[in-house]
Amino acid sequence: MLEEFAKILKKYMKKFCLEPIDIAFLSKVNRKTIDAVLAGTGGIELDSVDEISLIFGLRYFEFGNPDFEIPSFDSLPEATKARIVFRKKEGPHEETSYDQRLLNEKITIVLSSYKKGDEFLAEHIVTNLFETFKEKVTISEVATRLSNSLHEYVVKTDKKDINKEGKGRKPYYYSLIKKIPNKVLAEAKGKIHIVMFRN
Repeated sequence: MLEEFAKILKKYMKKFCLEPIDIAFLSKVNRKTIDAVLAGTGGIELDSVDEISLIFGLRYFEFGNPDFEIPSFDSLPEATKARIVFRKKEGPHEETSYDQRLLNEKITIVLSSYKKGDEFLAEHIVTNLFETFKEKVTISEVATRLSNSLHEYVVKTDKKDINKEGKGRKPYYYSLIKKIPNKVLAEAKGKIHIVMFRN
C-alpha cells in the first residue's frame, strides 16, 4: 500500500512540478515523513494520507486509486494552484540550510569505494559519511538521496536486512548498478575541496 501511495504521489508531483517541501507545506505533514514515504523507508498515518490527498482536492480513496484520473490544474484548491505557480516561478527548491554540505557529492565519494554489484544499507553510508566527513545525517535522508539524486548508480533491491533487531520494518539493501565514473568522482571531490577551502 505504501509503495503504491508513494508511486502515485510522485506521479502527481511530477505532473504539477511540486517538490517534497511543497507537499509538506500544503498538507502540514512533516517534511521528513514525506521524504521517508517517497524513499520507501517510512510509514505514514491515515490522517496524513488524507491531508496529502486534499492538496489535490481529493479524498484518499480517490487519490489512492491508480486508475483515478489526475484532476486538471483549474480544479485544484486555490492554495495548491498558488503553490504550483510559486514553484514554477522560483524553480527547483534548494536547501537553504547550508547545502554547501554537498551531501550528494559526499555520498558519491563514499559510493566510489564500492564495486558494481556490491550491496549495502543506507545506514552503512551514514556511518561512512560520519567517519569520512564528520557529516551527521539521518538514514531516511540518505535513502532519499540514493533513490532520487543517485538512482543512475544505485537501485533499491528486494532484499531486506533480516538481522535488524527491534520494532519497525526491516530496511532494504541497495546495490551499485554502475561504478561511479572518474569524471563524476573528480567533480565531487573538486566541489568539496572548494567549499572546505572557503571555510
